[in-house]
Amino acid sequence: MQENEVLELMQEIGVVKKGHFKLSSGRHADTYLQCALLQQYPVLNRKVMQSVVDFTAPYQPTLIIGAAVGGIVAAYELANLVHARCIFAERTDGQLSFRRGFEILPDDRIVIVEDVVTTAKTTMELVKLVQEHGYEPAAVVSIVDRRTLSESIPYPFKAVVRISAETWEADQCPLCQQHIPIDEPGSRRLKK
Repeated sequence: MQENEVLELMQEIGVVKKGHFKLSSGRHADTYLQCALLQQYPVLNRKVMQSVVDFTAPYQPTLIIGAAVGGIVAAYELANLVHARCIFAERTDGQLSFRRGFEILPDDRIVIVEDVVTTAKTTMELVKLVQEHGYEPAAVVSIVDRRTLSESIPYPFKAVVRISAETWEADQCPLCQQHIPIDEPGSRRLKK
């Protein structure tokens, strides 16, 4: 699918939300992307993830890693498309870790998958986790890239769609100043 087709699909099924949101990073925004609404449709999710296969395939990944909750379905689908294993990291006491017996094998070639990258904080946490196990990711892919130019990812990176949306530090948020109720839809605050 072309980027404009994916964006049109996302708008059609309600992935792109407008309002006042507290993002997982703690920043506030007037736009939120709920990729779970895309992922409820396996056929559509597959079509969207197919958009990064050509980018990913040259790295010959044997392991695709996502972060719970948002990256699990995207990572699973990409792993299916490139015939690789798939694992995910979960938060334990606020830190990402591998649980459930997941491990990186000695010859694994790793690609990290995100649903939405805003500040790249979770992405870099995943990179750090992979590095703590003695590995480096070959590449990073995402369904949505909504970063500003200040947040870099020091690995080859490809997103299916790029969406520009303004974000603010909580104390500088104009929506807070207007007393607009805030929604906190992200998963970073989920505890186990």
